[in-house]
Amino acid sequence: MSADSWSLPERASQSRRQPYVVLARHAGVAAMEFVRLACTYMNRFQKGAAAAADLTDDLIVEILSRLPVKSVCRFKCVSRHWYHLISHPEHCKKLPQTISGFFYHKDRLIHEDEWVSFPTSDGISRDQEHLFSDPSLPFLTGYRQFFLKNCCNGLILCLCWKDSPRDEADYVVCNPATEEWVVLPDSGDESIARTPRLGFDPARSPHFHVFEFLEGDEDYGYITGVNIYSSETGVWSHKENGWGDNEIQIVSSRGVFFNGMLHLLTYEFKILAVDTEGKTWRTISLLETMCVENICLGPLAFIGQSQGRLYYINMRSNDASKLSVWILKDYNGNEWIFKYNISTSHLFGELFGESFGKNDLMFQRDYALVAIHAECNLIFFVWRCEDMLLSYDMDRGKFRVICNLKGHLYDIPFPPYLPYVPSFSHIGRPRVEA
Repeated sequence: MSADSWSLPERASQSRRQPYVVLARHAGVAAMEFVRLACTYMNRFQKGAAAAADLTDDLIVEILSRLPVKSVCRFKCVSRHWYHLISHPEHCKKLPQTISGFFYHKDRLIHEDEWVSFPTSDGISRDQEHLFSDPSLPFLTGYRQFFLKNCCNGLILCLCWKDSPRDEADYVVCNPATEEWVVLPDSGDESIARTPRLGFDPARSPHFHVFEFLEGDEDYGYITGVNIYSSETGVWSHKENGWGDNEIQIVSSRGVFFNGMLHLLTYEFKILAVDTEGKTWRTISLLETMCVENICLGPLAFIGQSQGRLYYINMRSNDASKLSVWILKDYNGNEWIFKYNISTSHLFGELFGESFGKNDLMFQRDYALVAIHAECNLIFFVWRCEDMLLSYDMDRGKFRVICNLKGHLYDIPFPPYLPYVPSFSHIGRPRVEA
């Protein structure tokens, strides 16, 4: 971004007539909404012709907190002051932080016989088709394609293949809202490693962590230890397996970072957890009725967190057309509470006709859960047959088609659909040096 693009809004903001109107015009997105909110607050807190022309920082942040994340990202371009205002740790807490949409893969043909994978996104609100004007992460320069791996509280972990040399790749953690990114160093461990998983909670720490689980057996994949990267130190640390079990196999799905610990589902029907320092290792047992597996797909279950509790959703063993929802009542204990039954036969029957309402539906084969809303009992899932993203309100029994996905679901298992929660926290080098 050129110096002029910064200076124009700054010069415009000197106007004593309608400074907030000029600022909104230069921001480009949600201008009328910004003006309406600005005028409301100015009328509420200031009276008469002698009112100050410029909005205070607190007032600007209050207005921005009521706008969609896409608009907030655009308003960062108003001026250097606004860029730092939006990115300030104290202000980040007030800006949009609920789930806004999903990132996922889309393939593109660049030559006659060469396809590349790049990120795309969809918002979950009816008036917001895209989270960003360009969700392909164009600020990650020097790379030709990207494979999404994990997303945690606004940060995305992806495997990025270089422009040159073309056979080399980096793991990169980035923040799409701030366009900042960190290239992870090599852990230096030659052991067989599982796909890294990301842990980040800005309410606990401004630093993120990446967990790389090590396997001691190429055929069975038993976990022997973990390497943990800290963005605070910029280095990896190694810890031996502290779960006291030498035959642990982790399911190939994303982990859940909750209460400062990464939680993982295993083929042995246990939930394992480890903290960011590799000091606390925990095993959470499941009830017998929560354990259902498929020879090809593994445990037919999903774990997530909502409203300060750990959720576990599994397919019923005696009825494939139903899902059971469980909540860990006390995180420090092992007491699970049954919460809901979800009838997929009813859900898909209403959506796509009675032919979809029978027991031939398979969890993780025909549809997959991809997220639980952090603030309410709302789940999100993708439907392979129709390439759709849907939501289901468990309290009201209501479903909604959010959008048609841009890429067809060829892969088995499902490619990652990463729930995106905006974060304006600083993590590394920005695209624009302010």
